[in-house]
Amino acid sequence: MNAGNCCPTSGPDPTSPIFLKKLSETPLTNPDSELTYQLVCMLNTSPIAELPETKRKLVDAGVKLMRAQGFNATTVDDICAEAGVTKGGFFHYFKSKQDIAKAAMARFQEGKIRDFQNAPFRKLADPLDRVLGRLEFAKESAGGHERLTKGCLIGMFAQELSFTNQELRDACKDLFAGVAQDFEADLAAAKALHAPKSSFDPKNLAMLYVSVVQGSLMLAKASGSNDVLIGNLDQFRQHVEGLFGLRQWTTGKHTAKPGSHSRN
Repeated sequence: MNAGNCCPTSGPDPTSPIFLKKLSETPLTNPDSELTYQLVCMLNTSPIAELPETKRKLVDAGVKLMRAQGFNATTVDDICAEAGVTKGGFFHYFKSKQDIAKAAMARFQEGKIRDFQNAPFRKLADPLDRVLGRLEFAKESAGGHERLTKGCLIGMFAQELSFTNQELRDACKDLFAGVAQDFEADLAAAKALHAPKSSFDPKNLAMLYVSVVQGSLMLAKASGSNDVLIGNLDQFRQHVEGLFGLRQWTTGKHTAKPGSHSRN
């Protein structure tokens, strides 16, 4: 272990499919996981910033362009031009566009993990408060009402490549599963504490959350407004509150259940 570095120098490669799969299988809320320790250390030491400048510029350019226009419409020449790097410089670090796409996915997901790991809701003691806080943070992190979302690179790849590129499709599936499993941990803890007799499955509810977010990001881009995304997450929150007994439903309208507290 290097002085000043909390991670072993032989830690996992965050761009490798094996690392992405392990990441998807490890909820971030599990502090005893060796992989979680490696990931937190990696984020705290800003691994992208420590890359050679040329490689960092290429990865950042790949994220920007592929997030905006997709994998197929982005060429190696486009990435080089955006990064201000020669093609020789590109092929010094990456064998192909597929390779930089994997690095871009890791870079994008690393940023999202960092944002959600450091979000205010993580500090809340009650798991149900963390569940509801995550939904509010999801709206904020997508831009809220102030700016239109740029969408999700993982979702972009999943839509574009699911029938043509098995390696990237599988990586997308694993990353979506990782997001769901992270949320599932709080949902399961909240259910055990507040609604132990409820019949809902935290795993299924967490994957529904991923589906709502991904579909809403696409609809927001199509409509040119985050209103649909915010509205859908608000509807999902109402559903969750109903499952936990925080709402009662009458004649098609919901009202706060007597004696319940708002949790905003």
